Amino acid sequence: MKTLRWLLAATSMLLLVQVGSACIEELNLSQMVSKTDSAVHGTITDVRSVMFDAGGKDQRIYTILTIEGQDLYTGQAVTEEAAFIGGTFEGQSMMTSSMPAPADYRLGNEVVVFRGVVEGWHPEIDHAVYAAMGGIYRTVDTKKGTVVLGKGEGFAVDNNVLVSSLKTNITRQLQEAK
Repeated sequence: MKTLRWLLAATSMLLLVQVGSACIEELNLSQMVSKTDSAVHGTITDVRSVMFDAGGKDQRIYTILTIEGQDLYTGQAVTEEAAFIGGTFEGQSMMTSSMPAPADYRLGNEVVVFRGVVEGWHPEIDHAVYAAMGGIYRTVDTKKGTVVLGKGEGFAVDNNVLVSSLKTNITRQLQEAK
């Protein structure tokens, strides 16, 4: 009888894990590039939050990041914005399981942010951090150059990689897509 209960419990857990993982989109670099219109490597120069009230109880808080740096798709110097759902606005907080960790989007952080077009979020928002926590990567300066900190299997940048190598890989993906 204990074996039957154990098997039922194990089967239930397996089903829960499979259902839960279906909500998260795993993206390799090629898939991320195909779903976004830019990847900005630079410094977060502004972090602000806005609230969108769609009427009734449907209120959403969005955090908007301003990143100054270089677009890795075009090589151009840019100042771009990208938002994600969640944050704090006028003392009210909204947290989501997919929002980036606060340490990832601190003012002054050097990051790589993959951006994609969004509609209907808020009048001030036209681009989102694509894949929420999966679209923002911190960077660190090393003796060999600036390194993007990978997030592991299933993320577009899974391993630590030099920004220069990431840019080369992105350029290759863009050329293959043509």
